[in-house]
Amino acid sequence: MHKPLDNYMLTSKLMRIISVVGIILLLSLQYVWLKNSYQVAEIDLLEKSKKCLTEAVEEDLFERCDKAKVKVSVAREENIDKRSIKEEDKEVSQFAEIYIGLQDVVESIGFPYSVRRIDTLFQKKIVPCIGFLPKYSIRIIDDSIRYKATSRKVSTGFAKDEIFGDAIFLKLGSKQSIEMVLTAPTASVVNSAKYIFLVSIILVLLIGVILLFQLKSMIRDKNFSDYMKNYTRILAHETRTPINDIYLLTTILMSDDFADKEKRDIYYNECLNQCSKMLIGIDNILLVAKSEKTNIQIFKSHIDLHTFIEKIANKYRNNYFLRKNLNIETHCDSEECMAYIDPELIENVLLNLIENAIKYSKESLVISISCTIENKHIILQVKDNGVGISSEDLKHVFQIFKRGKKCPRNNIKGFGIGLYYVYKVVKAHKGNVKVNSIEGVGSEFTIDIPNRFQ
Repeated sequence: MHKPLDNYMLTSKLMRIISVVGIILLLSLQYVWLKNSYQVAEIDLLEKSKKCLTEAVEEDLFERCDKAKVKVSVAREENIDKRSIKEEDKEVSQFAEIYIGLQDVVESIGFPYSVRRIDTLFQKKIVPCIGFLPKYSIRIIDDSIRYKATSRKVSTGFAKDEIFGDAIFLKLGSKQSIEMVLTAPTASVVNSAKYIFLVSIILVLLIGVILLFQLKSMIRDKNFSDYMKNYTRILAHETRTPINDIYLLTTILMSDDFADKEKRDIYYNECLNQCSKMLIGIDNILLVAKSEKTNIQIFKSHIDLHTFIEKIANKYRNNYFLRKNLNIETHCDSEECMAYIDPELIENVLLNLIENAIKYSKESLVISISCTIENKHIILQVKDNGVGISSEDLKHVFQIFKRGKKCPRNNIKGFGIGLYYVYKVVKAHKGNVKVNSIEGVGSEFTIDIPNRFQ
């Protein structure tokens, strides 16, 4: 019977799972791409910094050669045919050996290298190359310190220039090297590839927003699907019972041998009572269903609360089919208590509270309905001496489809929509509703609605 609906629910659940998994995989791929982009940008930054530092060291060397009147005629590195040699497992270019030797010669005749000058030349070259000046530290160190920092053993021969972590090492002379360390590599990398990272962050945020909307949509669809299932079930049960009663009463009334006028009038009244209950129940369900998608529409008018409450109470007085000893008391703070509310919705609110009090009560029941106006607020209170509500059930008493765990479900009909209706209508009036209850003693519902005459 429910196979098509079950198949739909299964397909919908499967699609939600696939969507979530797909978005998570997409986020994971985006993270991997972003991480790889960072690594590529970091390597590119270090390589460009090394290139600019090498050029600065060379330029500083030629400037010192000019001052020392040492004539140097060396082909540029990009035009020379480099032949790498291997010496004790270390590849060193002959070109690098010439520069290292020249550094020693110029220094020996009184023109040593200057870190400040190399730094100045480096800054002039790096800014046009990458577009900004990275944060770094620069110093000249002995090779023993260099190889200790890089965890490598120094041996005879010339060491090649290298990048180790965030540090760049260049050989200056036979015993010394220049060390440059990027002190804020992350900021520098982000700055160097800011557009790439900006696009990546926007994509990640966009995917995150899509994921949130997807999850929200899936939760909303699931809640709506659950609501429609419960709505259909409740609508069928809420209408079937009154229709059965009306059908039986009508059958009896149409019987030719049923001539007792007093009983006939009682049966007619009960038919009207069941029709009224069915209409109220359907209105409650339709209003709650509508409120799940749109706001409840309020149509306010001026009413006298004293007359309004008395009219509602009279519907339940002298009702022989309640089969309970019912006494309804009404109290107002004055003979004329004017209010500005939606009379139809508030009437259904009070009817729901009275119906609940009757259902969840013993054989003898006293219901007290009172109204006051305090500080431009309407205070309505419905108090009964019924079975009360447990402290555990009070936490979710206004939630839809929730009923007390200790209520005798087999004897009391209902599906947990009445108090939810009360809550929605009061909130639509910009008011609040609360309940105080003691199990076995009774309950008191208090409704506070602003009395604004606009």
